[in-house]
Amino acid sequence: MAEARLQLGQDPVFESFLGAAVGEDARGTNVTVRSMFARLGVDPWSEASELAALPEGPARKRLEALLERFIDVPTGKPDQSSIAMNLLSFLPRKVKIKVAAPDGTITESPSWSLPTIGGSFYWIMGIALILAWIAMLGQGG
Repeated sequence: MAEARLQLGQDPVFESFLGAAVGEDARGTNVTVRSMFARLGVDPWSEASELAALPEGPARKRLEALLERFIDVPTGKPDQSSIAMNLLSFLPRKVKIKVAAPDGTITESPSWSLPTIGGSFYWIMGIALILAWIAMLGQGG
């Protein structure tokens, strides 16, 4: 499944960012970053990738500009900056890893660094799902 998503340009490394809540619209519907981008006519995975590649300051300004254009979720101007910073904390950042080649030369290779926020949450959820699955099997389900 992950391979198919990568082929479509939907890198799963951006799921926590794209699934982060922006706020509630007028109907009381929880709006995520993914739905905000879609409502703005912006490709969510492409935009997430571009934001991740930017330094923090320009990424924040770009996301703030998108939040400003997005009128479905009412926010005040001061709130946009704090919302943008909160949302960017879910975004993985590209880091350069030094790799030694067989000939002894060292090159830098870009790689994704997942956000540390919520890391333990994923372990807890994974363990809970496994335990639930084991319990279901024990009941003959």
